[in-house]
Amino acid sequence: MHIGNRRLFFAFWPDERVRADLKSARNQLFPLSGRPVDPDNLHVTAAFLGTVRDTRLAALSTLCGPVPRLCIKLDRLEHWPRQRVLVAATTHVPDDVRQLVDALWQRLDRLGFVRDPRPFKPHVTLMRDIRSLRPNLPWAPLAWPVDRVELVESVSTPEGVRYSVINLKGTGP
Repeated sequence: MHIGNRRLFFAFWPDERVRADLKSARNQLFPLSGRPVDPDNLHVTAAFLGTVRDTRLAALSTLCGPVPRLCIKLDRLEHWPRQRVLVAATTHVPDDVRQLVDALWQRLDRLGFVRDPRPFKPHVTLMRDIRSLRPNLPWAPLAWPVDRVELVESVSTPEGVRYSVINLKGTGP
């Protein structure tokens, strides 16, 4: 058996309705410079882990699965010039979302992972390579119901980065 490394993160993964709503809302923003994120890659990162050995997958898989239902309200667009991205973000992080992410990080801490010191800011990257942006782009608030946390792998391909949910049996949080 070959043991390797994977680039991993925990994420809130959209259902098909949310994915379609995000794609439709993003498409109303054109024409924009930059590249739209593939709809299959849309997600909200809950905890970025970085490069992780395959041998840790079983322990990590126990942290994903169903969670009490909550909602992330993506109510604003933000241009992050340094990263050259356009994101749909939240004005306010609900307490239950923050508590879920904090609880996930407490469990990850026990597994030896170190949390990014920046505060958790739920967002979905809609576009990359945005160099400039016209003001007052239209954006209607979008509700994202969350009922699962997924372990996701980031894989570089010739066509670009692909994100895929790792489907290992786990006990859930």
